[in-house]
Amino acid sequence: MKRPEGFDPPTPPGAPKAGRPARSAAPKARSVGPKSPRVEPTQTAPPAKVVPLRRESATLRGESATPSVHKSAAREARAEARRFTRGSRRRRLTVAVVLSIVVVLLAVLGVAVFSPILALRTIEVEGNSAVPAASVQRALEPQLGTPLALLNDDRIRSELSSIILIRSYTTEVVPPNTLVVRIIERKAIGVLRVGSTYEQVDPAGVVLATSGTPSGLPVIEIGKAGVDSAGFAAAVRVLLAMPPSVLAEVASISATTVDNVSLTLTQGSHIIIWGSAAQSDLKAAALAALLKNSTCASQTVLNVTAPLALACGPLQSTATPTPTPTPTLTHKP
Repeated sequence: MKRPEGFDPPTPPGAPKAGRPARSAAPKARSVGPKSPRVEPTQTAPPAKVVPLRRESATLRGESATPSVHKSAAREARAEARRFTRGSRRRRLTVAVVLSIVVVLLAVLGVAVFSPILALRTIEVEGNSAVPAASVQRALEPQLGTPLALLNDDRIRSELSSIILIRSYTTEVVPPNTLVVRIIERKAIGVLRVGSTYEQVDPAGVVLATSGTPSGLPVIEIGKAGVDSAGFAAAVRVLLAMPPSVLAEVASISATTVDNVSLTLTQGSHIIIWGSAAQSDLKAAALAALLKNSTCASQTVLNVTAPLALACGPLQSTATPTPTPTPTLTHKP
C-alpha cells in the first residue's frame, strides 16, 4: 500500500523521535523524465549541526572566521602601503634637508655681512719704510666699523691715492676684525733740475720730494722736454738696467734723443757713450768690466755703444768749422 505523500515515514522501534526532519545539505536532483516511484530510505538522516549565532553574525559581516588569516591580511596591507609611500617620504626628507642647509647658510651669511662682531677694528701696515704706518691708518680711518665683507676696494684705493709714496698695495682681511695692508713704495730713480732746486722722480716721473741738492741721485738732463718724453723714458731704462754698484757712481745722464744717451761718473770724471737704450743690460755689464780694466780706467771716454766691441780713449775736441760767407749780389750802375 502506498504512503500518502506529505506524511512522515513510520519511526522504527527504538529510534528517538524527531519533531521535524533535517534538510539535506545536498540539493535534490530533479529528474527530467517521467516520475519514478519514490524509494523510502531505510535510515533516518542525522540532525543538522546548529551554528552559534555569534559566528553566523561574523560570517554575515564578511569577517574572516580565523584570526590568523585576518592578521596576515592586515600586515600585507600595511606593507603595501609603506611600499607605495616610501618614495614620497624620501622626497620629503630630501626637501627638508636642503631647506635646512639653505637656512643655515643664509644665517651664516647674515652674521658675516651685518654682524658687528666681524667689523673692522684694526689696520696693520706691512712693507713700508718711507711711508709712516700712521699715515696709512689715518687715511683708512673712515673704514673703521665697517663689516669686513662690505669693505669697498674703490674707497680704499681712493683713500690711499693721496699718499704719493705708495706705488701699489695689496689688502688681506683677517677675521674677526683686522685688515692688513701690504705696501710697495715708490723709489726715486733720479732728479730733475728745475731752476735752483732738484725734484726727485721715480721711473713713472712722479715727483716724490724737492731738495736743494741732488741728494746722491743722478741728474737726468732731458733739456726742455718733460717726463712724458722719449728722452726721459730712455734715461730711465738705462738707469734701471745698471747694477747697483755702477748706478751709485753715475753723476748725470743725458738723453736728448732716444739714440743719444751718455753718462758721467763721479769717480775719474768718466764720460760713457751709451748710444740707444737697446741692450741696456749687456751694456751695463760691459761698463762694469771697463771700469775694472786698468787700461780703460785711466781713460776719460768709455764707449759701450757696441757691447761686443768696447772702446776707450781720451776726450777729443771736435773743431767747429768756420762758416763760409754767403756771396751777395752787388748792383753796379
